[in-house]
Amino acid sequence: MKLFRKGDIAVIAVILAAAAIFAVLGRLGGENPRAVITVDGETVETLDLSQVKEKIIIRPETVPDVVIAAENGEIWFEQAECEDKLCVKSGRLSRCGDTAACLPAKTVITITGADVDAVVY
Repeated sequence: MKLFRKGDIAVIAVILAAAAIFAVLGRLGGENPRAVITVDGETVETLDLSQVKEKIIIRPETVPDVVIAAENGEIWFEQAECEDKLCVKSGRLSRCGDTAACLPAKTVITITGADVDAVVY
């Protein structure tokens, strides 16, 4: 008894080819990613991450205090005065669809761009 038939190998090859195409297309971006920082539902800052080369520090007026940093196309929560510091642990964001939030400070960072749709994740 054979493990795979000719038809099985063809189906597997088509699935692998489709996965490779989607992976390549996912890496190619149409529009530059933008970081949108909102505090309590209001946008306080928008950054074009492709233009950020040197480190930028953003300190939105929040309680507890948070410090947001951006550099080399990435943005992240650098410091936070909240107890759990989950926002700091969320790491650096750079791809469209990435999101990090500090709930006690009501601050959210979202990466947006033209290639964000329902199939991103």
